[in-house]
Amino acid sequence: MKFGKKSALALILAGVTALSFTGCSNGGSSADEQYPEYENNQYMWIGGWDPPINTEADYKFAADMGLTHMFIDGVMAKRGTKAFTDQLVNCEKAGLKAIVGMDTSLANTDGVELDETDYSIYPAVDMINVWDEPYENVFPDVASRIKRLNEIYDGKDVTLYVNGDMWHAKSPTELDATINYVNKLYDEVLSEINGRKILSTDIYPLLSSADGNCLQTNWLYDMSCYADLTKEHREDGAEFHMFIQNYSSSGSITNQREISDKSEFLFQVYTDMCFGIKGFSWFTYRKSFLNFGGGCVENDVSCRPTKYYQMAKEVNEEISKFDHVYLSFDWEGIMGLNGTLNTADDPEYINPSFNFNSELKELSCANKVSATQDTLIGQFKDKEGRAGLMVTNFTDPADGQKDVVSFEFKDANRAVVYRGGERKIYEVKDNKVDLKLAAGEGIFVIPVKI
Repeated sequence: MKFGKKSALALILAGVTALSFTGCSNGGSSADEQYPEYENNQYMWIGGWDPPINTEADYKFAADMGLTHMFIDGVMAKRGTKAFTDQLVNCEKAGLKAIVGMDTSLANTDGVELDETDYSIYPAVDMINVWDEPYENVFPDVASRIKRLNEIYDGKDVTLYVNGDMWHAKSPTELDATINYVNKLYDEVLSEINGRKILSTDIYPLLSSADGNCLQTNWLYDMSCYADLTKEHREDGAEFHMFIQNYSSSGSITNQREISDKSEFLFQVYTDMCFGIKGFSWFTYRKSFLNFGGGCVENDVSCRPTKYYQMAKEVNEEISKFDHVYLSFDWEGIMGLNGTLNTADDPEYINPSFNFNSELKELSCANKVSATQDTLIGQFKDKEGRAGLMVTNFTDPADGQKDVVSFEFKDANRAVVYRGGERKIYEVKDNKVDLKLAAGEGIFVIPVKI
């Protein structure tokens, strides 16, 4: 099944009674209270990297996990063969959209040439993955390929996609600052794309070290660079996409730890949503033949789930319950709150991850906000000017820390809160309300005056 399939952006306001609310805190509410409603006609796109075994049943199994898109490349089936195009047909049969890869990545040292096949003849094809993680020194080649693909897909409903390099490299031997890389990626590459321009990257932040579990501290900064640039170019069709870590790997640079609980998946998705993503993809869907763990299904047994399949399915379902609400808001900025339990012990405490390209100093809808644990808040606004807040408990889920976020709004007596994908109404007294968050939990908050 699909969770929350919709089509295009729209917003309506309609009256609903308190009898339809899924929950109420700190008192009751009048039956004639009216709350904002958002039309259920758009969805968060959810991809899977590394396609399943090439059967109709295996693709249906992927769709049942709640995926909307599947990355298809020449790794599992050779390009130009019937087996390759069978993957696109199986996507169609399963109700999945296909992102067709050009098998070109990094500096393209193998000299892979552009595939000029018109894949729009296959109904499932939604995007062409032009180049994965290009270095700056190949940006001219990427742009040249985009110009040619613009000609091939002119007038056809196919989006060209490029995934930015996670290390923001100039070349195989030299790195650049994230903000420099992202600006060049947009100006020299993505700006050449007709239509949607997806700013995308992969950061796998759940790490292990000799001292135990830890988080990659550049995760938030790098995302803030992508988010800021997406906001700057929103009117030109820019949107933000992130990959989600469900793989584990030990290496000389980083050690991505083995995921043990669904909260570690939710933590990543809700953190990314604080930066306004409109899509996310699992890395990986199929367990990789490379030497690392993870994956949602086994790589060599048809329709055989790993322990992550059900976890990812539940995450996909939760997000898809309220994605149409979240996507009715435009991202405005990010704020990091240092938890009062930390600052009480050390007045100079600052979370090392709270290092953003730009940061909100205050929320437009609140006079004050504090939290007991380190907390992320993404600020959004809908077409009516109403504020929305994506609030995430930014403690490592493996630590099991609960969080209480306290708001003093400027003018609100109710808070519409989407928790676990479900809407709940909280009474706000004297503009104040406390909202509890479990480890890995995120909530979307809309303060309203009734």
